[in-house]
Amino acid sequence: MGKTSPTTLKYFQKFGWLVLRPILKFFIRYRYSADCDIKDLTSPFIIVSNHISYLDPPIIGTVMPFNCPVYPAYFITKDKLMTVPLLGSFLKYLGAFRACRGEGLEKSLEEPKKILSSGCSLVFFPQGSRKQDFMLEHGKPGAASLALQTGTPILPAAICGLVPFSWKNFFWRRYRVRVRIGRPFSLKEKLAQHYISDENLEVATQIVMREIQKLME
Repeated sequence: MGKTSPTTLKYFQKFGWLVLRPILKFFIRYRYSADCDIKDLTSPFIIVSNHISYLDPPIIGTVMPFNCPVYPAYFITKDKLMTVPLLGSFLKYLGAFRACRGEGLEKSLEEPKKILSSGCSLVFFPQGSRKQDFMLEHGKPGAASLALQTGTPILPAAICGLVPFSWKNFFWRRYRVRVRIGRPFSLKEKLAQHYISDENLEVATQIVMREIQKLME
């Protein structure tokens, strides 16, 4: 199953924004802040965020203004979810594509590179899977490697207030979620400031994770 075209995705995500945003704001009462002027941003970006729950993709996909230039944005999801009847097609039209897990880093980054070259943004959760706690050592190298290979700036984000997550608490409206968007940065420039080789993925990944962590404080 391939990915949705950028034009189709743009319309589906605008529709999703109009439908999902009021639902999310009602149930988790999220508020949003940004350390930069969102309207001045120009795609593409690699958007990185902590990963707490299944709500994270729709939160990131609806938290910024309706005509935000960062959208449309694709995101990676589990391979098995893309094969589930109906659900896989639904996720595809909202911008999901499979992670190619177990096929190697370079293979998993082939599609993301094409997405960025088309001018669209990409959402990454560097933790790799949902985790209730955020630890620097949980970081996976995908986002850092992609940023170094393509030179695409990273836009960090943090979702706070969903820990511990449960659907019961969601429907009982027990969450007050804060979403913060940071300042975009060049990973290559940050590595240069630390006098570290661009090939040092471990250090690059730590930098990405620290930028997310700063927004959670």
